[in-house]
Amino acid sequence: MLSEKERYEKMDIPFYEREIAPLLPEHVLDFHTHVWRSSDWKTVPWQTDNKGDKYMVTTEEYPFERLEADARMIFPDRVYNAVCFGNPTPSADLDRTNEYSGQALDRSGLFPLIVTGKNILAESTLREMITEQKFYGYKVLLNWQGDDYGNVAISDMIGETEMSLADELKLVVLLHVPRSGRLADPEIQQGVASLAVKYPGAQIVLAHCGRCYLPDEMKKAIGSIRSHKNIFLDTSMVMEPDVLKIVFDNIESSRVLFATDFPVATMRGRRVYAMDHWVDIVLEGYSPSSFRIASNGISATFMAWEIILAIRRAGEMAGLKKDRIKDIFYRNGMSVLKKQNR
Repeated sequence: MLSEKERYEKMDIPFYEREIAPLLPEHVLDFHTHVWRSSDWKTVPWQTDNKGDKYMVTTEEYPFERLEADARMIFPDRVYNAVCFGNPTPSADLDRTNEYSGQALDRSGLFPLIVTGKNILAESTLREMITEQKFYGYKVLLNWQGDDYGNVAISDMIGETEMSLADELKLVVLLHVPRSGRLADPEIQQGVASLAVKYPGAQIVLAHCGRCYLPDEMKKAIGSIRSHKNIFLDTSMVMEPDVLKIVFDNIESSRVLFATDFPVATMRGRRVYAMDHWVDIVLEGYSPSSFRIASNGISATFMAWEIILAIRRAGEMAGLKKDRIKDIFYRNGMSVLKKQNR
């Protein structure tokens, strides 16, 4: 069996040089990454037996140093930039995790978001964090646990206080939509569209392409956002080219932002789907987790690179020019961040 160093040097790097590097601009912007310390948890979710707590098992801490080390490993010859925030779940201590992610401004190329939700922080506090502490907007709290989505609505997640400020200052509102139907759910579509219409200055970014990892989901979802120019899609953990082709066939590629979901996308493997749900197939050695299957009987490299390949394949199928595909990895995201009015 290859050591980690041997696998990286003999398998990963040749693959990167052949398949990945030619696609990337000199600067890369990853629009969806996490950072947290072990002290930022109220309870570490996968160490309990509550429903949904083992939905996504990662690592007890993922500090800036780990993010930067992973970026050097996965983008070894590029300038890496990232939008970052804490773990946006009920298990996190939001005050502590926001204090930590705010330290991103002391590091090069990192753009922090506040993890918050409806009526969690006063308008004056949010305004101070944006204008004085220089946060770029919000990562909306997932006010459920793991895969226990229930009947949460968009209006349960973020409200007038948060969105009015986002509208005024043109802030990023990074939203992980709820419910098992994801953006294909008509009520979720209506909730997202209502935000876009009522708050046209807000830069609404739907994480994981609205959680549409399956082509059939994206077919049902894409029409709901087509006309809303202030709704963007981030590509974190989306590895199906057919999903992204549907996106490129229906909206401008300038509304698609490269993203990984580090630390999740540092795993070697690929997200696929079976029937009506996604499954992560990974090499052995990662912690057991819901919808995660491990096998050393496959060839695999970093999930972040599989996202990049899906963007390339979908772009080629949709007839995008090479410069438009390259823009997804940096220029598109930077244009969103530069709209800020602070």
